[in-house]
Amino acid sequence: MEKEITINGKKYLVKEIKYKDITKMGQVAPEVMAKEIMKLSTGITDEEFDNLSMKEGIEVQKLVNEVNGLSNFQ
Repeated sequence: MEKEITINGKKYLVKEIKYKDITKMGQVAPEVMAKEIMKLSTGITDEEFDNLSMKEGIEVQKLVNEVNGLSNFQ
């Protein structure tokens, strides 16, 4: 499944993450896990991630959660 979201004129394509990619992460801090899940699902770079505003980040994270079947993961 894929969905697209446009925030402030920038389009993000959000896709499902493979289960194998998540299991590779092991025990990592929640903030690291959230960043990696968003990067895997959207393909954004570290720089793009670091420049997301709070509002933009939450909007993208909500769609990432929806597409990947995650409930309230932030």
